[in-house]
Amino acid sequence: MDKQLTHDIINICSETTEGATVEDCAEQLEIKGDKLALLFTVFDELVRSGILMRVAGERYLAVKRDAGIAGITGIYKGYTPNFGFVLTDDLQDDVYIAEANRHTAMNNDKVEVRLIQNSRGHRQEGEIIRIVERANTDIVGTYDRQKTCGFVTPDDERLREDIYVPLDKTKDARSSARVLVHITRWPEAGRKAEGEITEILGYDGDKDLDIKVIMARHGLPFAFPDAVLEEANRINTQVTVTEDRKDYRDRNQITIDSEDAKDLDDAIDVVRLPNGNFRLGVYIADVSWYVKPNSAIDQEAYTRGTSVYLVDRVIPMLPTVLSNGICSLNAGEDRYSMTCVMEIDHQGKVVNYEIAPAVIRVKRRCNYHEIKNALLNGIIPDDLQPFMPMLEDLKEVTQILKNMRMRRGAIDFDFPEYKIILDPEGKPLRLEKRDRSLAEQIVEESMLIANETVACYLRDSENPSVYRIHEVPDPERLEMMRTVLSSFNLPVPKDDEVKPADFQRLIEKSKGTEAELIVQTIALRSMQQAKYSTVNAGHFGLASECYTHFTSPIRRYPDLMVHRLIRQTKRRGKLKEQEAEQSLAYHTQASIQASTRERVAVEAERETDDLKKAEYMVPFVGQPFDAHITGITSFGLFVGLENGIEGLIHISLLTDDTYEFDENTYTMRGLFGGHVYRLGDPLEVTLANVNLEKCEIDFVPGRVESLEDLQKILAASAERRHHRSGSRERKQPSWQESKDAKYGSGKKKKKGKKDKKEKKTSTAKKNGHKGKKKSHKGGRAGKK
Repeated sequence: MDKQLTHDIINICSETTEGATVEDCAEQLEIKGDKLALLFTVFDELVRSGILMRVAGERYLAVKRDAGIAGITGIYKGYTPNFGFVLTDDLQDDVYIAEANRHTAMNNDKVEVRLIQNSRGHRQEGEIIRIVERANTDIVGTYDRQKTCGFVTPDDERLREDIYVPLDKTKDARSSARVLVHITRWPEAGRKAEGEITEILGYDGDKDLDIKVIMARHGLPFAFPDAVLEEANRINTQVTVTEDRKDYRDRNQITIDSEDAKDLDDAIDVVRLPNGNFRLGVYIADVSWYVKPNSAIDQEAYTRGTSVYLVDRVIPMLPTVLSNGICSLNAGEDRYSMTCVMEIDHQGKVVNYEIAPAVIRVKRRCNYHEIKNALLNGIIPDDLQPFMPMLEDLKEVTQILKNMRMRRGAIDFDFPEYKIILDPEGKPLRLEKRDRSLAEQIVEESMLIANETVACYLRDSENPSVYRIHEVPDPERLEMMRTVLSSFNLPVPKDDEVKPADFQRLIEKSKGTEAELIVQTIALRSMQQAKYSTVNAGHFGLASECYTHFTSPIRRYPDLMVHRLIRQTKRRGKLKEQEAEQSLAYHTQASIQASTRERVAVEAERETDDLKKAEYMVPFVGQPFDAHITGITSFGLFVGLENGIEGLIHISLLTDDTYEFDENTYTMRGLFGGHVYRLGDPLEVTLANVNLEKCEIDFVPGRVESLEDLQKILAASAERRHHRSGSRERKQPSWQESKDAKYGSGKKKKKGKKDKKEKKTSTAKKNGHKGKKKSHKGGRAGKK
C-alpha cells in the first residue's frame, strides 16, 4: 500500500470518535479524478485488514492508528539533546523523534520507526522500534580516564552516547587525548556503547591535531600496512625493452606539472605530420605493470580508491616507493608507460590512434609557470629553448581541441579557485587565486582527448569497462533553475531533451550581465554528480558520448582498472560470456567503491580547506569587507569575499525588515519594506565571528564601527534567534559541493597544481524544500 496515503487516511479516521467516510478523506486530502481509484483501493484494504472499523453507515474509525504502516525505515538524524528526525522516502515529511523515543539510535543509523499519536504539534511523530544498520563504527572524541575505566565523549554532539572503554583497551591514552575509538558493543537500554581506542590523535596544542581529527573522522588512513610496504620494497625496478612494448625513448616527451609535484604520471609530445595533422602522444605511468590484481598493494589501493590532497599533506593511494619512485615519469630515466598516440586533424577529430604499452624517457621536466612565461611572455630558459617549436605546436593543438569541445556544446564554468599558503607550522599565511593558464590548458586538453579515445577503444571492444559518467540534469533541478532565472531574458534550457549546448549558450549569454553569477551558480547546482559506472551513460558536462579516466593511475583506482582492461583486451580480445559476466560484476562493484571513496576524499579536502580559511580569518574579526551574495536559504544569506572566503549572514541580523526566503524566486524578501536580496548582489559586511571548531564564519551586514557595537548586534541577534523556530542543519547547498565531482581531464588534482577541466556537480537538494527545513549555526568557511 501507499504508505503516505495509508497514514493520511488513518489520521483522518482517528480525528473524532464518529470516524470518517472515504468521501471525507477525498475532500480533506483534495484527491480528485484519476487519483480517487487509489484512495478507494487503499481504503478498502484498510477495512479488510481490520485497521478501519465501521461505526455507522459508511463511517469508519481507525482502531489501530499505526498498524498499516509498520516497516517505515529511514535515517535517524539527531539535532538537539531533546529530539531528532527520521528522514524517510516512505513518507512525504520527516518523522519527529523525541529523545525518550530514540532508544539508543545514534546519528545516521538506519532505523525502523513506528508512527505514534502526535502530541507536540508536529505533522508526524514516531518511535524507533529497531536499529536496522549502525552507521558509526569508528568515532572521534575526547578521552576521559577514570579509576577503573574510561569514557570517550564524541566530537559529534548528535551521537549523544559516551563510549565506555576498559582500561586495557586505551593504548595508554591520557585524559583529554583526542582519540579514535572503535565500537565493539552497541548501546542497549541502560548500558552505554563499549569500544577500544585504536588511534591516539594527539593533545591540545599539537601542531597538526586538527588535520588528524578530520582524517580520522573520514576514515582516512595514517599509514600503509607493513605487508603493503614490504611488498612494495620487493618490486623489481629494472626497466627493459621487450617485444610487447613500443620503444618511444627517442621521442621528445616532456612533463608539465607544479614545481612541488613528486608523482609525475603523465608526459606529452606532439609532432606536426606531413599531411598537416598532428601526432599527439600521451604517455601515462604503467602502474598496472607493478600493481598486480589481488596483491597486498592492490587490495590497499582498492580500499583507498584515490589519493587525498589535504591542505597540508597528501594521503597517497600507493606507497611512495611507487608513486614517487619507479612509477613517476622522472626526466632522464627509462620508465614503463601505457601510451595513447593520436593523429588529430585541424577540426580536433582523432582520425587514427594507437594504444599500447611502451618504454619512454622524458627529456625535460617543465612546470606551469615557466611554460606560461615562455609561450606568452617570451621568457625562455636556455634549456627550454630546444623544446619551443614543440610547445608552439602544443599550443595550437590545445586551441584546436578546445574549439572542438566548445562546438559540440561542452559546458565551461569559470569559477575562481584559491590555494591556501601555510607556514611550516601549518598556520595559514594567505590565499592565492589560482588562474587556469595556457600551460594548464595544454595538459588539460591532452588528457581529455586521451581519456575519450581510450573510452571509445574499450567500448568498441564490447567487453565490460569502467566509464566516467555525468548524467543529464534531474528535471526537478531544471525546474528550479527555470524558476530562479524566469525574471531574466535568457535562453533557459527546457525539460525535453536538454543538451549541454543549452547550458553553454545560457552561460555565454549571461556573461557581462547582472545575471552572470546567478546563472553560473544555479546552472551548476542543477547538475548531477559525476561518478564511475560500467554503464556508458555519456558525460553531459563534456558533451561526450563516451568518456573514462585513463591518465592518473598513480592517484585513482579507476584509471588502474582501465589500464588492466586495455591489457586484457589486447591479450584476449572479446571475452567469453561467463568471463564477461564475472568482469561486469567485479567492475560494477569496484566503480561504486571508487565513487564512494572519491566523495569521502572531496569532503575531507574541503573540510581541511574550510578549517584553514577559518583560521586565516580570526585576526580580521570586526573588519569590514566588500562581498557579494553567493547563496540564499531560509536561515540567511551566504556571502563571498574577493579572497574566496565565504560565510553566513544569519536572517536574524537582517533587522531593517522581516525577511522570508522566497523559494519560487530564490530570493530573500522583506515583507513590509519590499527590499529583495538576490544572488550576486554586492553588499558591505563586517566579520562578526569565527568558530574554529565548526569551521564557521559569520558576518553582519554593513560596516560596524567598533567591537563593542558588534557585540551588541550579536547579542540582539541571539535574542531574536531564541524566539525564532529553529531548524536543523547549518549548511549551504553550495556550488562548491557541485564543483567537487570532477568531470573532465582525468588528471587528478595534485597538491599545489591546477585541477583539470572536470567540474563538480551538485548533490544538494533545492533550498527551502518543504518538509525538510534546514537550519544553520554559522557559515562554512570557504564554501565557494
